[in-house]
Amino acid sequence: MTDTPRRTAGGFALKVLLRVVVSAAVGAALLLAWIQAYQAGVLDRVANDTSLGEFVLLVVVGLPVALLVSALLAGPLLWLLKVRPVWPIVLIGPILLGLAHWFKLPEEFSGLGDRWTVLVLLAGASYGLAGLLTAPTLLRRK
Repeated sequence: MTDTPRRTAGGFALKVLLRVVVSAAVGAALLLAWIQAYQAGVLDRVANDTSLGEFVLLVVVGLPVALLVSALLAGPLLWLLKVRPVWPIVLIGPILLGLAHWFKLPEEFSGLGDRWTVLVLLAGASYGLAGLLTAPTLLRRK
């Protein structure tokens, strides 16, 4: 008989908590970076220099590209921070943030701070919830 360490409930809960906290921090940091780029005028110059047709193209092409860039940044960041598996968080986090916008949660939580603060908090909550929902082997025991 070998001495294989058994998973304890406390150890597993700590891993899930760490997964949620790290996912939330990465999601909030990504949105904070996009907000900083917007406030610095990088995105504003691109939008102001476009005609209506180019603006529609920017929304149809630019928004998916921005989402792809965020996913390409979030994946390696989470992986470096030892969160495994990464892909469910990278896919579900932005969807949850989109649902938060759909249900107008930024307006509901406007009492927490300015618009940007609320968006960063919602991004953190979305990625954290994605980390919790996708925690591997929640019910599976060895």
